[in-house]
Amino acid sequence: NRKPPSNGTLKRERTCLMPMLKFAKKRGYLTEIPDMEAPQSKTQRRSTFTDDEWKTLYTKARAWVKEAEKLATWRDRFIAQQYFLVLANTGMRVGEIRNLRWSDLRMMTIDDSKQMVAWVQGKTGAREVVFQPGADAYIRRIYDMRVEEVEGEVLKDSCVFCHPDGSAIQSFKKSFQSLITFAEIPIVRNGMARTIYSLRHFYATKRLESETSPFLLAKQMGTSVEMLE
Repeated sequence: NRKPPSNGTLKRERTCLMPMLKFAKKRGYLTEIPDMEAPQSKTQRRSTFTDDEWKTLYTKARAWVKEAEKLATWRDRFIAQQYFLVLANTGMRVGEIRNLRWSDLRMMTIDDSKQMVAWVQGKTGAREVVFQPGADAYIRRIYDMRVEEVEGEVLKDSCVFCHPDGSAIQSFKKSFQSLITFAEIPIVRNGMARTIYSLRHFYATKRLESETSPFLLAKQMGTSVEMLE
């Protein structure tokens, strides 16, 4: 019942065996070095959003938040709106943005413009994530709300996407489902259900379409060029 080895495991094994096989061929123990190429992965790409769907989503999100103005759900929707916008403009993973703190954020001059940069800890280690130009506005909206909420200075070591008591919001799944339904966007596309992770894939798709270097993009997203391919 063992699982078949992953492509990464096969590549490492091939790298380790190759010197030995070359030596064996040189000595005449082998006539040819066997083909050890890993089989091509058949993994389907995750579902994302079309440009029209994304425009509908962020436009409808405003009405979705406004609808709850006099309800207890307004705060949840407001923070969720900024959360989704940040994900689509940074490519961060859900686990990375969940633990994002105010002290992890700073503004930098990049290509003659001011852009926000976040220091995140993810499954591939720590890295810097650069926001798309203007996307810092979504973070500033939350900051302004928190200043009013705590009636004073926001603590730098507190979470950005948090409950009123400052503790991290663990999941936005229900909010995402609610917004998708409100925006009348099909949850399933090409046989695959859209999830919050679809926002990360939307970010990657748009950056590749704008001819961003795959090497820079892989570094930004904490992934590999092979995964982007």
